[in-house]
Amino acid sequence: MITSIVIIILSLAMFVYWFRYSCLLILESRLSEEEAKQGGESHIPAVSLLEAQLAEAATPAELDRVRQSLDRDLRVVQNLARSCGEMQVAGTSLESRLLMIDYRMMQVWFAATRPFAGPKAQNALREMSQIVSYLAAESGVRLAEAEN
Repeated sequence: MITSIVIIILSLAMFVYWFRYSCLLILESRLSEEEAKQGGESHIPAVSLLEAQLAEAATPAELDRVRQSLDRDLRVVQNLARSCGEMQVAGTSLESRLLMIDYRMMQVWFAATRPFAGPKAQNALREMSQIVSYLAAESGVRLAEAEN
């Protein structure tokens, strides 16, 4: 009985590790920085400003404003993806789904760490910003492909 519980716990821990590592690899390797900037800035100008806002955010209220801005930008990207039938393929890709799950997990992590661990909350927001930038760039690339 105890052996089964230990195996289940270890398997769950390995799955969480795999998931986080996969999401970080997707964010680092899939799109170049130039594509991310081009896609993000063409559809959501605020994405490029979030890093500056995040660096200046020190209080929980300022961190909340950055999170609300990220949530708004994510909705804009999702609406953009839904507006073009060709782009719906991008919205349902495995990478996009994994990153959306990671975004939701980072929202929970942010809420848990915001009151007492400012740097951890900032790291969660930074990753959420990278996810929004990635999705915006992916949508921008798909939109450019659809227009051509």
